[in-house]
Amino acid sequence: DGLQIKPVALGAVGGEAGGEQDGWLNVDVPPGGAIINTGALMARWTNDEWRATAHRVIVPSAEAASRDRYSIACFVDPDSAAIVSVHDKFVTPDKPCLYKPISGKTFLQMKLAEVENPKKLGSELS
Repeated sequence: DGLQIKPVALGAVGGEAGGEQDGWLNVDVPPGGAIINTGALMARWTNDEWRATAHRVIVPSAEAASRDRYSIACFVDPDSAAIVSVHDKFVTPDKPCLYKPISGKTFLQMKLAEVENPKKLGSELS
């Protein structure tokens, strides 16, 4: 209980699904299951086959707050000189390549710039 995602056009927060308060959907976890939320780099490698989503964690009720809950955040980035490009498996005549190759360092700089200026969303570096 408590993980919500916001499905929006092109992954833009506050897009068609609404502002920060609107458009959130609950994510149901099967008993004994786990949720793995992939990020923007995985979306790039898979040509958006696996999408990064805006997400948040909430406490849905007092009863849920009384139970143990474990969340582990793990951020992994490639070496700064590594070139990240869409894998050939995800490029077809019906789905052309959506992203230019980018170095690990430039990708990380782009994501950090988005934190400082979210309106740009890294467009000048993608």
